Amino acid sequence: VVLFAFSTMISWSYYGERCWAWLFGDGSSMVYRWLFLLMVFLGSIITSTNVLDFGDLMILGMAFPNVLGLYFLAGGVKSDLNDYLDKLKKGEFEKTQ
Repeated sequence: VVLFAFSTMISWSYYGERCWAWLFGDGSSMVYRWLFLLMVFLGSIITSTNVLDFGDLMILGMAFPNVLGLYFLAGGVKSDLNDYLDKLKKGEFEKTQ
C-alpha cells in the first residue's frame, strides 16, 4: 500500500504540473511544486476524514466547469451528430473489414 501511495503521489504531481504549466505557463511550475508540497504536508498532519472531505470538495469543484462545458457545447455536438447520421444514412463512409 505504501508503494502504491508513493507512486500515485509521483504520477499525480507530474500530471498536475503539466496541467498547471499548460494553464499558467512553464515559468510558474515552481509555484505548483510548492503548493503540492504544502498539500502533501497538510495531508500528513490532518485526519483522513478531512483529507477525504477536501478531495471530494475538489472533485465537485472540477465538475462545475465540465457541466458548463456540456451545456455550452451541447448544440454543436448535436449538430455534428446529426451531420454524421445523415452521412451514414447516405452511405458516404467506406466500409472497412
